[in-house]
Amino acid sequence: MFTAVKPLSKYLQLKSVRIYDVIFTFHAKVTCTILVAFTILLSAKQYFGDPLICISNMNEKDFVHSHCWTLGMYIMNYDDDELAEKREKIIEKDYKDYFLRSEYVPEIDSNLLHNTASLMASNGQERIFLRYYQWVVPVLLLQAIFFYLPAFLWKVWEGGRMKTLCSNLDNVLEPKNETRTHLRKLAKYFTNDYKDTHLRYFISYIFCEICNFVISIVNMLLLNVFLDDFWSRYVKAVAAVPAYNWDEWNRITTHIFPKIAKCEILKFGSSGTLESIDNLCLLPLNNLNEKIFVFMWIWFIVMAFLAGLKIIYRLLVIFHRGLRFQLLRAQSRFMPQSTLKRAVRNFSCADWFMLMRVSSNISRELFGQLMELLYEEQQYSGKPIPAEDSKLA
Repeated sequence: MFTAVKPLSKYLQLKSVRIYDVIFTFHAKVTCTILVAFTILLSAKQYFGDPLICISNMNEKDFVHSHCWTLGMYIMNYDDDELAEKREKIIEKDYKDYFLRSEYVPEIDSNLLHNTASLMASNGQERIFLRYYQWVVPVLLLQAIFFYLPAFLWKVWEGGRMKTLCSNLDNVLEPKNETRTHLRKLAKYFTNDYKDTHLRYFISYIFCEICNFVISIVNMLLLNVFLDDFWSRYVKAVAAVPAYNWDEWNRITTHIFPKIAKCEILKFGSSGTLESIDNLCLLPLNNLNEKIFVFMWIWFIVMAFLAGLKIIYRLLVIFHRGLRFQLLRAQSRFMPQSTLKRAVRNFSCADWFMLMRVSSNISRELFGQLMELLYEEQQYSGKPIPAEDSKLA
C-alpha cells in the first residue's frame, strides 16, 4: 500500500527556496497529496478488492455488476426521524401514486430507456439510492485539483523571483565573499524603486490566500450536497466517538455509507412480461469511505479555520504599520531599533512583505547582515526618515 503512494512523498519535500508559508503549504501540498493518496487507494483493487460484489440468480454476473454499478444500488429507509420526514415530503408530491408498484405499469419504451427501479417499494417505503458510490474517486480527484489551483496560480505569478533573490545564500559551501556580494546586491535591490512590482506580488499572494479559504468552504458544501446532508449527520456521528457509543456511530454512518445494498433489475421474460430481479450487493469500499470522509470532515474544517485566521492576520498587517515593524524586528532581534527604522524607511507594506519572504528563506545571521547592508544603502542615499517611522515603538 505504501508503495502505491510513495511517489507522492516527493511532492512534500521542502524546497531550497520556499515561496509558500506554512498554512499555504498545508492547503497547496498536504491537502492535495492526501486527496490524491485517497484516490489511488480507492482505485487500487489489490488492496480493497472489487468495489461491488453482487449475489444474483442471473447467470450473467458481469451484466449484474455493470448494471448495479451504472444505475445504482439502494437501501430501504430506516426508522430515523430525519429520513422519515424526508419520506413524508416525497409522498406528499403529486406523483406519489404514479410510482407505487401496485398502480404503476411501465411502458416498454420507457423501460428500455430507463431500466431502473422506482423510488418506492410495494409497501410505499422510500428507496434511498446510492448514486454517489461510483463518483467517489472522481470527486476526490476534483477536490485535489481545486486545492492545488491557488498554488499553481501563485507559482505562475511568482515567476521564480524569490529563487532569484535567495538562491545559494544558505549554501555552506559558498565562499563568504560571494555570499557577501550577493547580500549587497540584494540590499541595492530593496533600495531601488520596485514598489509597483512588489505591490502586484503582494496582491497576487493575498488573492491566492483568499482562494484557499473559499475553496475550503466550497469543498465542504460540495461534500454536503454530494453525500445528501453529510455534515449535519456526521456532527452526531463524531459526537458519539468520545462516549465510545459505537452503536450510534454505526447507525448514523450506515445511512451514508451502507455496507450492503439492494439492486433491482427489470427485464422481459419469455412471454414479454416485465420481470423484477432482486439482487443483494456488498459494498466493500464503504468500510474505507466512512473513515476517509470523517477525516476529510475534520481536515476541511481545520483548513478553513486556518485560512480564515490568515486572512485576518493579513488585514492586521496591512492596516497596522507598527505590527509590521515589530514582526520585522523579531527577525533581526540583535539590530538596534533606530538602525532598523532607518533601514526600512520608505518601505511600503508590499516591500515589507518581500523582505519577510526573504527572511524565511535565509538564516537569521544572513538576514541580520542584509539589514545592516540595507541600513548602509539608506545612509548613502541620504533621504530623511519619514515622520511615521520616527513614531514607531
